[in-house]
Amino acid sequence: MLFPKEEEYIEWFKKAGFKDVQLKRIGPKWYRGVRRHGLIMGCSLTGVKAASGDSPLQLGPKEEDVAKPINPFVFMLRFLLGAMAATYYVLVPIYMWIKDLIVPKGLPI
Repeated sequence: MLFPKEEEYIEWFKKAGFKDVQLKRIGPKWYRGVRRHGLIMGCSLTGVKAASGDSPLQLGPKEEDVAKPINPFVFMLRFLLGAMAATYYVLVPIYMWIKDLIVPKGLPI
């Protein structure tokens, strides 16, 4: 999953046997809690594992068979989409940082 919801992270930790799961949002000072720009700034999740050993969380089978030959068209499409997404996630934080310098503090950006 590319960007799971915060609730999903918490659920995964609990299913994996962690107790006292806590979420803390993290991000740069310019973030100001606004998400309309599409960036998910991130979170830190912590918990306490009561017992050692294997996780009780059982994951399903993988969706993609990596042993099959790769379709060159699909590879190129994924490559181009990934390059565009990477460009977006490099340029938007720079834009938001500049916007933070311009927009008065206390207002959402």
